[in-house]
Amino acid sequence: MSDLENIQTIKANTLAQMAQVSSERKPSYREDGQEFHWTEYLEHLQRRVDWCNAQLASEEPFEFPTQGYTP
Repeated sequence: MSDLENIQTIKANTLAQMAQVSSERKPSYREDGQEFHWTEYLEHLQRRVDWCNAQLASEEPFEFPTQGYTP
């Protein structure tokens, strides 16, 4: 699997996680001395999607606009 395919898979999996977490309203809670905040978790997932988008955008072809000049 190529790097591009891996990034696309990471993005797809992260979006699926976000959909699952968003569909199930969960409160923040403590367990074994650790505190879990679902809003922070969603923000973490969004940053991962943003990173994937940036990586995918850098792989897209691009053009430099130029203009010819004839003296």
